[in-house]
Amino acid sequence: MSVITDAIAERQSQIERLQAEIKALNDVEQMLGGSAPPARRRARRASAPRKPAAAPAAAPAPAAADAAPEGKPRRKRRQMTPEEKKAVSERMTAYWAARRKKAGK
Repeated sequence: MSVITDAIAERQSQIERLQAEIKALNDVEQMLGGSAPPARRRARRASAPRKPAAAPAAAPAPAAADAAPEGKPRRKRRQMTPEEKKAVSERMTAYWAARRKKAGK
């Protein structure tokens, strides 16, 4: 049992060292004026805030220009050429034919 305890203590010291390195790197980055994304953390489902209830139906809908979110516009998907559409169509047709054939067995 002491082997496991020693391994746990060693891992905890490694975690502490790594956290100290991360903090030091973040501090240096802030001093240099960098804008790196914040460290990712796992979100808990239970603690996530709930969305507010939908507005009543009697309220007038806002204009499309007013409803646009501030900040960056959403990226749009690149349009496919007719050749690309045909290739996708053939590939999906073959895929679904194989699924039907497999389901019939």
